[in-house]
Amino acid sequence: MNVSLPQLKAFAAVARQKSFTKAAVELGLTQSAISRSVRELEEEIDQRLFDRTTRQVELTDAGEHLSQRICHLIEEVEQTLRDSHGGARPCQGVVHIATDPVLSSMSLPAWLAGCREAWPAIGVALRDKAQDAVLHCVRSGEVDFGLAIDPSSCEELYCEPLCQDPYHAVLPAGHPLAAGESIAWGDLNDARVLTLDQNCGVRPTVERALANYHVRVDSLQLLGHFSAVFGMVRMGQGVGIVPARSREGGVHAGVVCRPLRPQVVSTVMLVRRKSRSLKPNAAAIWDAMKRLEYVERPAEVPAQLVRLQPELLS
Repeated sequence: MNVSLPQLKAFAAVARQKSFTKAAVELGLTQSAISRSVRELEEEIDQRLFDRTTRQVELTDAGEHLSQRICHLIEEVEQTLRDSHGGARPCQGVVHIATDPVLSSMSLPAWLAGCREAWPAIGVALRDKAQDAVLHCVRSGEVDFGLAIDPSSCEELYCEPLCQDPYHAVLPAGHPLAAGESIAWGDLNDARVLTLDQNCGVRPTVERALANYHVRVDSLQLLGHFSAVFGMVRMGQGVGIVPARSREGGVHAGVVCRPLRPQVVSTVMLVRRKSRSLKPNAAAIWDAMKRLEYVERPAEVPAQLVRLQPELLS
């Protein structure tokens, strides 16, 4: 098979832009050159990659599969060539990171701002996905690394703790329990509990804590984002359980957060493939996030906290 890098770059540009004309502008080539490269690639692999009409360009199933596997690799090849030419300095290019929308709304904006200050020439492209999809993107190489809350152990993934986060109860300001400095898990007996669904890693830890502390809730409502939890609590629809850092996304007026005791924590992990080292620029962002978290760690999240283990609750 004789496939060239220019052919793959042309394909990737059209896949991104959904347009041969825009792809030509992106690469500084003529539209006919882009069309010729894509046609030669399709002939070489004997697959049609795009459905073309007079109004739009859409990926075929084969094109979608190739796009998911190849576009990130092209960036990696080009970054490697740039690094080789420039003395392997990790100071440029784009780093692709996958995370779920809950994490994107918590500490991530501050971390990314700090990374941009430390490495202004490195761009960061985020992919907001459910946590299972985040881990899939990491395994497949679609992204350089991901962030996940308490990801299930996977032999092919390397996970490094970034921060730990205690769980808080979210209450209407006038709730009787809001007068205390903290709330016992047992105080949630018979409450309508609101927490986050399976799209992030919060749900398993919350359900495990409820079970191990023998909390008999009236109902357990699963929501997609902590802002929905705050809103429902404000309207008197129940008591929320969220990571403490959820407050960084803004807490609704009339709602208060109180630490739950005994303390239960979740762990935000940096996740990458074990089988491949990070590109220099991705390694720089990975390390910058760790340094920023160490400096910015909130006072209520001490560094020595350990992740909740089932045997500690029995």
